[in-house]
Amino acid sequence: MNPRETAKWICEEHAKVQDLAFELRQFLNVPPVGARAAWLPDVRERFARLCTHLRKHMRLEEADGYMKDVVARRPTLTRQVEILHHEHGELERLMSQIDAALAELAPADSLLIRHAVARIGIFLSYVEHHKEQEEHLVMYTFTEDLGVGD
Repeated sequence: MNPRETAKWICEEHAKVQDLAFELRQFLNVPPVGARAAWLPDVRERFARLCTHLRKHMRLEEADGYMKDVVARRPTLTRQVEILHHEHGELERLMSQIDAALAELAPADSLLIRHAVARIGIFLSYVEHHKEQEEHLVMYTFTEDLGVGD
């Protein structure tokens, strides 16, 4: 991909992640008090949908070498790229842990449900921060190539 295509692809993918995260957050904002038996499967399904997209997104990012164009154009950013690449593994571990916790929840587990909702919220903040860092590196790297007037 050329710099413009890379930047566009990253932004489009991150917009999809943001939409799924927003949908999940909205759903979690109002957990029902008496209808948890129907609510829990929906939480699991929405979280699974987000995780599926994130895993696909991370695989695509890493397919040809994670941010290899960024490192090739700006070798001084190698450490930042390595940190973000490492975070992919951490995000994967967090997704697996949260997924396992969600699978064990029962409708009567009010404290554990609150805890799971809090963990999902924290996870979503990590995803948002990671997304912002990736976008920053990509935009910083490719703005010279795109030109100020673009």
